[in-house]
Amino acid sequence: MRINCFIDGREVAGNRAKISVFDNSLFYADGLFETLLAIDKRVVFLDGHLKRLEKGARLIGLRLPVSLPTLKRWIISAAKKNPAPIKKIRLTVTAGETAFWAGKATKPKVIIIVTEYALPERTYRLTVSPFRIIENSPFRNVKTLSFVIEMTSRKRAYKSKYDDALLVNRAGFVAEATSANIFWVKKGKLYTPPLNAGCLEGMTRRHILALARKNGMPVYEKNIRLEDFLKGDEIFITSSLKLILPVTTVKSDKIFRFQVGTVTTRLQELLKNLIFTGG
Repeated sequence: MRINCFIDGREVAGNRAKISVFDNSLFYADGLFETLLAIDKRVVFLDGHLKRLEKGARLIGLRLPVSLPTLKRWIISAAKKNPAPIKKIRLTVTAGETAFWAGKATKPKVIIIVTEYALPERTYRLTVSPFRIIENSPFRNVKTLSFVIEMTSRKRAYKSKYDDALLVNRAGFVAEATSANIFWVKKGKLYTPPLNAGCLEGMTRRHILALARKNGMPVYEKNIRLEDFLKGDEIFITSSLKLILPVTTVKSDKIFRFQVGTVTTRLQELLKNLIFTGG
């Protein structure tokens, strides 16, 4: 598998791709990231990802070291260096060295990693995380490096032979999976948690809402408690790398099973058409 690494716009060998141990991203998880999909030389939803990165930078007080047009050029150039037809891209912006520990502050670092990738096509199995998220935190709507609840929940899910964990907020409402937004279907109507439930403002989520409305599908953003969510007819997750994947099992107090329904499959077709053909 070919991996291309870039730091501040310059390609470096994987074993030479390093940052300082004094970087604030290591001390305090101070930084941001985005995960993107590239098809051939085209990076999917790139402008949306960069706008979310900019929003996150304003929120955490991180001054991006280069402009968004420069970041865009670096990402597109990095994608072109990897010959795989489909690839995933990880963009990380660290906070730079901290003056408190290193004696002087340095500029943030921009890290881009491009790896060949195969889109998953299987169904997904979820368990419910025991950890509750803070629904009204503004940090839930951007991608900061502080990801300990997600990673701990995900590792517990993997240990139990599940694919991911469902996150519920402190008010008792379903928010998202640790690596994806979540949708459910009830009586032909499509639903997803609102952003104030504590879910990420996902790029794929945004386009699915637009596709559903454009194609006459009833769609609503709604808070829902776990017990009611588990009464849905269809469930699927969405992300930049997963696109749309049906959920067939959710483990809560017992095992709940779901069918791959017509709304899910129709939206899969619409999304793939948008991404691969621009339709």
